[in-house]
Amino acid sequence: MAGYAVQLAGPHRFAQLARGHGVLYEPLPDDFLALCETDESHRALLCGLLLNGRFARHIHALIDELLRSEWRAAHIFRPHLIVYHPKSIASPHMVERIGCRSIFASPLPVHTPTSAFPTPSVPWRTIGPLNRISHTVVEQYFERAFRKPILNWRRKTLGLPERPRGRHAPDRKLYAYSRHLVPTPKDWGEHIHVTGAWWLEEPDRRLPAELETFLSVGVPPVCVTLAGIPERLAHDLACAAIGAGRMLGKRVVFATAGRSVGNLRSPDVFALDDVPLNQVLSRVDTIFHHGQAATTAAALRAGRPSAIYRALSEGRFWARRIHDFGAGPPPIEVKSLSVEQMTALMSAMDTPFVRDNVRQLSSQIRDEGGIDDAVRVIEQLDRVGR
Repeated sequence: MAGYAVQLAGPHRFAQLARGHGVLYEPLPDDFLALCETDESHRALLCGLLLNGRFARHIHALIDELLRSEWRAAHIFRPHLIVYHPKSIASPHMVERIGCRSIFASPLPVHTPTSAFPTPSVPWRTIGPLNRISHTVVEQYFERAFRKPILNWRRKTLGLPERPRGRHAPDRKLYAYSRHLVPTPKDWGEHIHVTGAWWLEEPDRRLPAELETFLSVGVPPVCVTLAGIPERLAHDLACAAIGAGRMLGKRVVFATAGRSVGNLRSPDVFALDDVPLNQVLSRVDTIFHHGQAATTAAALRAGRPSAIYRALSEGRFWARRIHDFGAGPPPIEVKSLSVEQMTALMSAMDTPFVRDNVRQLSSQIRDEGGIDDAVRVIEQLDRVGR
């Protein structure tokens, strides 16, 4: 954005990416954030915090380190505006301390109650009259889990009362997903904007020679990612995918394969830990993945049918949305997934009905403003604040 000094703060693993684009970057500790990446760790984390004891003390230490690091980054930079992700548990309190403007930004429709659908954290498509309150209940549950370290940090580090004086709501909310996949609820206010996904356009990097050869020969393969799948299940999933591919005459490329594929490699199977997924998507037939918002949006933008595992609550949410649109199957239960079931899934995704719906959704996603719309909201807020 022209005329703005920008600093990003996030996990260490993204520092090189940000600095490669000339953006000031403050690395934050990865340990606590890594605990928030799967539903299993989420449950263990929250139960441990709520039950207290040794595990809670360990987690409190990680949270303390993260809070200190976030405050150090903000205190040195002294921002006029903080744009923050829901996992940035320090940001609302730093906004209160600094007295600056703030924008909440998320790739999921969370932290804003609506009657249109329940929070993505619950496993149901709808809970009727309880849809709206489900958002509040889940948000308060998380607040309770993190309350003790946050209140201590507010008092000792920020010099604020332990109890916030009222709720410090963000000035604007940005949701970085497609309104065509999740229509904007009618009960959301004008300060809430659904922009479409935010894409970082980068020049294609050279693919590993073996991967380039595999993609260039024959019909496009099926892509299967194993991220977010416990290792004990990932190997079984890989076997089912390979077996189904062979029954249908389809090759399989595994992304984020880890050790799960092991000795399963063969002329019709390719596996690589670090596959540049955005670059590969346009060259595969369909994709099986864990349903994080970024992967879901990228697959749809590329016009590729998606099948999503139930490994993450957000994966269940996106899978249902895609299924409702006719662009893929309902959420997949990975446990005990057989070759026959995987074959049926691959066949169901390879129909004119599904591919036509995916193409329509892809076209709509490509036409959305995304980053341009987000920048417009930020600039409008800046003008109001002057």
